[in-house]
Amino acid sequence: MSVLSKYNQLNNRHCVENIKFLIENEINFSIFCELSKVSFTPELPEEIFSRFGPFVLFVLAGYSFNSLVLTPLSVEFEAGFGKDNIGSFVNVKVEGIIQLIVKDKKDDNVILFSRNEVSSVFPEQKDEKDSLESSAAAIFSDPQNQKILKKIQKNKPELK
Repeated sequence: MSVLSKYNQLNNRHCVENIKFLIENEINFSIFCELSKVSFTPELPEEIFSRFGPFVLFVLAGYSFNSLVLTPLSVEFEAGFGKDNIGSFVNVKVEGIIQLIVKDKKDDNVILFSRNEVSSVFPEQKDEKDSLESSAAAIFSDPQNQKILKKIQKNKPELK
């Protein structure tokens, strides 16, 4: 598993632990997430869904907070949308949560959790086979090593 994958798993666990803490302490919070990682059951009417951008903010308070179900892979809650308060179960994949936000005593937003794009910090690692081939190419490109390998080949007994 690559360093980037390991770090993403760590981030997901950290996010889940923060949500678990907020639930256990009955602290209302908001989830800022990627819409592509959200599903609605039943699906929302197009006139409501089309108002969302690529990111969406859900405030978890009252009934939405009380209906909250957390798993290691997702957060699910019931919410009402639009002027008619159309009910839908919202499922957000943990990997799609970008921020967890709470209000402080002054009613200002405080970000408890923030997911950053770290692919430039933790690049995907090459396959082990690629690493071995690169190492072999480096060894064979050195003229001194080529001489030694030729001597070994020359003195190698033939199998009969």
